Amino acid sequence: MKRIAILLGPVAFAGAAFAQTAMPEVPDADGSGTWNLAELQAVFTDMTEEQFTAVDANADGAVDATELQAALDSAVITAPSSGG
Repeated sequence: MKRIAILLGPVAFAGAAFAQTAMPEVPDADGSGTWNLAELQAVFTDMTEEQFTAVDANADGAVDATELQAALDSAVITAPSSGG
């Protein structure tokens, strides 16, 4: 039984290392399929222009779901608290 625990331990740890941070619901007010700074600030109320630029990995002036998830996972930004 100890052998199984020893073998599965690193697998469990690896799974935790690749866990994704839950992405909050961010409305796409203009229907573009991406988010601009104002749309993200509606949810991430303390987001600055500098943070937006850091999240916008391809520098196209908009943030897509992949960029937002990557920023959350790498702690470039943090998900807002539920406030409860």
